[in-house]
Amino acid sequence: MKNDVAIKCENITKTYPMYNNPQDRFKEALHPFRKIYHEDFYALNDVSFEVKRGETVGILGGNGAGKSTLLKIITGVLTPTSGSAQVNGIVSSILELGTGFNGELTGVENIYVNSSLMGISKEVVDNKLEQIIAFADIGDHINQPVRGYSSGMFARLAFSIAISIDPDILIVDEALAVGDMNFQAKCMTAMKRIQENGTTILFVSHDISSVKSLCEKAVYIKKGSVHAVGDAGDVAELYMREMREETNHKISSTDTDTNDKTIYEGETKLAGENSYCLETGHPLFKCSKEFDERVSLFRYGTGGAKITYVEVLSLDDELIVEAQFNQEVKIRIYLESYMEGEVSVNFQLFDDKKINIVSGSPLLVGEELLTVSQGSKHIAEYQLKLPLQLNNYSLQCTIGSTIVENVSYEFIDAVPNSYLFKVAVRPDITLWSKVHLFPKFTVIDL
Repeated sequence: MKNDVAIKCENITKTYPMYNNPQDRFKEALHPFRKIYHEDFYALNDVSFEVKRGETVGILGGNGAGKSTLLKIITGVLTPTSGSAQVNGIVSSILELGTGFNGELTGVENIYVNSSLMGISKEVVDNKLEQIIAFADIGDHINQPVRGYSSGMFARLAFSIAISIDPDILIVDEALAVGDMNFQAKCMTAMKRIQENGTTILFVSHDISSVKSLCEKAVYIKKGSVHAVGDAGDVAELYMREMREETNHKISSTDTDTNDKTIYEGETKLAGENSYCLETGHPLFKCSKEFDERVSLFRYGTGGAKITYVEVLSLDDELIVEAQFNQEVKIRIYLESYMEGEVSVNFQLFDDKKINIVSGSPLLVGEELLTVSQGSKHIAEYQLKLPLQLNNYSLQCTIGSTIVENVSYEFIDAVPNSYLFKVAVRPDITLWSKVHLFPKFTVIDL
């Protein structure tokens, strides 16, 4: 393995035998001609990817996709059926809660046991003990048997050990999901710090914002196989889109009133319309084939209405390519409908890491939903200022409707990357945060 590679997974496959009933196990074990009574279940199937030194890589996937199995193979807890996982450096891992802990031992005793399993000497742990206990912050429970610990206490102790031994590679599997807000904030700060020090991190989380902000690259595992590898923001958007489509499909499959709806992906099939848009019929309405082709790859929705064009304009109606800090702009969304009903026309503004910075919807600004009809055309417009950090930004514009009030929302048309622009640097002072809220500042002299 090359020196610049921290983790290398090659053609990893992990299968488990699945029997129709318990008796088949005995039949298979005792059969004189070794007749097979089981079928192989592929928890992982031919998984390959590399993680370079110093990279932070997110692992995404739904429940049962194989994420935890993959991490257990990388850490040596499980043996693959075929293929191999190679690691280059000291590995510190947080897998299932309680892994590596003895329930009869105290928290302090488990610090030594858990560290020894990672190959850390007692002398190193002696020097780090106070730091580990302080980070865990579980009070007198540190001297009690861990069998009485809550899941949050387990997470605190496991993360404290993993983060304090200065690993070359840190592997985290949903450890932050059980912690409270203070613990999660402390963990993210600690992970940012070791990330800056060059530690390689493999991070599994269902929190898409954490993956986008922490990781440069992501691996999307689906049904045991690598579905996508690439930029964390792009892979996270793909994962979110497919999860939404799966949810909408489940809801739509139980809805008997979906005769005209067609789920589409990467192309524009909307309620039977094959052309990229209908005749505009109005001099103010815009409909662009170039726009349609540019956004088609990641577009998704159930159909029934369609965004035909999006533009960001100055107050003088000049197209914005680079906005000035805090410049007031207009987001203009053109849409046409092939259905009747009420819809919400929304926008989300993302930075270059695909983190949602700000969003807008009619309900948030106190407006009514838009009433549409067959063949109707509309121009929706938001006017807002952009007190944003120097960066590249992208808009996702959507048309949606509520399926079940306050419970489920259906995307009729969702268009990621519908408009791209840049915000220039603030000229008078450096802006350290993503957004500046112009707070009022006062001092009380005592």
